[in-house]
Amino acid sequence: MITKSHIKFVQSLHVKKYRQKYGQFVVEGEKSVRELIHSDFDIEVIYASDKWLLDNQDVLEGQQIEQAEKKDLERMSYFKSASPVVALAHQKKNVLPDYSLNWQLALDGINDPGNLGTIIRIADWYGIKQILCSSTTVDLYNPKTISSTMGSFGRVDLIYGNLEELLDASGKPLYYALMQGQSVVSMDRPTEGVIVIGSEAHGISEGMMSLDHQAITIPRVGTAESLNAGIATAIVCDRFIQTA
Repeated sequence: MITKSHIKFVQSLHVKKYRQKYGQFVVEGEKSVRELIHSDFDIEVIYASDKWLLDNQDVLEGQQIEQAEKKDLERMSYFKSASPVVALAHQKKNVLPDYSLNWQLALDGINDPGNLGTIIRIADWYGIKQILCSSTTVDLYNPKTISSTMGSFGRVDLIYGNLEELLDASGKPLYYALMQGQSVVSMDRPTEGVIVIGSEAHGISEGMMSLDHQAITIPRVGTAESLNAGIATAIVCDRFIQTA
């Protein structure tokens, strides 16, 4: 039976300090929960409607399940439109970077959770397994971030830390996406490196500019001041990463 304390606990995980305190996070949505089940995250419990449980019996073996009424799921939900399923999972420990990978992304101060979720999804599309994140980049486990990844959070590791130190230790070519630099359209396709994306408001931080890097840019035809960070990431990945 779902109690008020269960619901309050789920609601508390909508807030970063309680996610950090308890080491858990919330996953909502039918696709996202199925992807969670197939990932290597440790799942605490799944709250779901009778219908969802009936329709998804093929993936529920060994899971802790609680049947939930619509009103309970609505109270648990971070979003205006509640999903028929809400799962609680344990956060992963910060892993070490694997610099043997051909490609990594690095995010400096991406503070919009929807943008971060989109970038994780893009990384998954292009086979990028790790994203290096500054401490000023939004929390992976923000409910909006998790939802925006459409399940890709289970296949891409995010590593938070001192980004300047992480990049300096990589030993790889660093490609900084800037307003001025070599056009990604005209340059030869590189075979490995770290693609570094800064915040839309402030770009790449000043301290990072002391590292040896190559400035790259997406050539502008019109008059827009900047590109959304997710769109910029997708364009650079498409130009750099061999997909066929």
